Amino acid sequence: MGSFHTFLKKLRQDRKGNAMVIGVAAIFPIAAMIGSGLDMSRAYLAQAKLQNACDSAALAARRSMAGNVFEESDRVEGQRFFDFNFPDGTAGASVNSVTIQQSATNTSTVEVSANAEVPTTLMAIFGNDAIPISVTCNADQDYGNNDIMVVLDVTGSMNNSPSGGGASKISMLRNGAAGLYRALSGAANTRTRYGIIPYSMSVNVARRLRTRDILRETYYLQCDNGDDDEPNDPDDCTYRETELVPIHINDTKWASDENTTGQNIRDFRQSGEGCVEERPSIGESDHPIVIRTTVSEDDIDLIASNGNDRARQWGRYDPDQQHAQDYDVCPAEATKLRTYGGEAAYQNAIDAATATVTGNTYHDLGIIWASRFLSSTGMFASDNPEEFNGVPVAKHIVFLTDGEMCPEDDAYTSYGVEDVEDRITGTAGRIYGCGNSTLRGLHTERFLSACNTARGMGMTIWVIAFDVTDTDDIAPCATSTGHFYTSDGSNLEAVFERIGQGIGRLRLTQ
Repeated sequence: MGSFHTFLKKLRQDRKGNAMVIGVAAIFPIAAMIGSGLDMSRAYLAQAKLQNACDSAALAARRSMAGNVFEESDRVEGQRFFDFNFPDGTAGASVNSVTIQQSATNTSTVEVSANAEVPTTLMAIFGNDAIPISVTCNADQDYGNNDIMVVLDVTGSMNNSPSGGGASKISMLRNGAAGLYRALSGAANTRTRYGIIPYSMSVNVARRLRTRDILRETYYLQCDNGDDDEPNDPDDCTYRETELVPIHINDTKWASDENTTGQNIRDFRQSGEGCVEERPSIGESDHPIVIRTTVSEDDIDLIASNGNDRARQWGRYDPDQQHAQDYDVCPAEATKLRTYGGEAAYQNAIDAATATVTGNTYHDLGIIWASRFLSSTGMFASDNPEEFNGVPVAKHIVFLTDGEMCPEDDAYTSYGVEDVEDRITGTAGRIYGCGNSTLRGLHTERFLSACNTARGMGMTIWVIAFDVTDTDDIAPCATSTGHFYTSDGSNLEAVFERIGQGIGRLRLTQ
């Protein structure tokens, strides 16, 4: 019995082989810890990628929506972005479901949810074959406050069908322009205003100006051939037999015996035929008028201090007084920034602005007057605050044209008759015509300078080249390549919608 106790004592004290026993016993919990760590790391990685795909899908679907209308195409666009960011097998995961839908409580919001499973490796030994993961996210369009000037080319070529055939370009424009309004409609707690500038060889803006902004006396080319019976008969004299003569507003068709000079100017402004001649560049001579190819902020903003401030006033565009060999054009009236009660009202405004379609293309007139109407520091400063209800106002110009710059040397435009009057240096006494690069280059330089100045004043410029093959002269006007679009007419409404979607700022709400 004593020998047995001695054996047990020795056995208790003998530690040989303990490490092996303990090691074998520890293998299973260590394997479980390492396996769960590896599998959970893969699951966390898959979860992060799944969340990124969810966010991308929500933003893409919301960007695709027109206003607050959610359609199947919007869901498909969201799914496309989800699949791109989380392709099948990412981190070994398999997607069980993806739901992309409009929020039931806020129609401006897109909701996305997705769940997947990540297969395990070592954890499978313990009967855990997969780790479930799931994500949710929301996206909304933060419109803020927007002031948008829509600048529309209404020159004669807009009466033609695009190169691909179909209806006239002007009818395509009228049908498609509402896409911009539709894309921005339905936003809560925001204000979006629209102004419209139709342009060709002149702009019809006088109704929006003050009486003091219009010259009392405007100089016109008058016939000087010695014929006192018909002193301004174009059939009896040529350009070389003309001279610049001041014509007072009181000696025009807008004058009335009962009116004062100011009332006569008022009647011109409110006549519906209130096209104006472009004023001289700030700091240059007002007679003869000198206009630079560069456009400064002062050229956009400065206004007349009184009725005698000729250097800052605009002349009356009056074909009855101007001796011109070619046609004269006054488009429909421009409209200031305002809100619209619905798409139908906005569509009516577009239709009215495009009622007169004729003349040649002067892009510089369109962009300069859009900047004047949009500026918060110029003639409409009191109407165009930088903030509304404590929220900043974003300023945008949407500029559509169907052609390159096409000035006409012997036509009567807002620049007078360029072949004779030489208002932009270097044009007088030469026959350039629309196709000559010299005259076109001067106006293109002025156009791009105006674009640059507008951008410098905080305005975002979107450009649509409608059925245009050569865009070299107009594409640089856009704020970036992402703000420049081309259209053959078939997708014009979609282009306007995409611009509207771009004006609204996307944000994730969850």
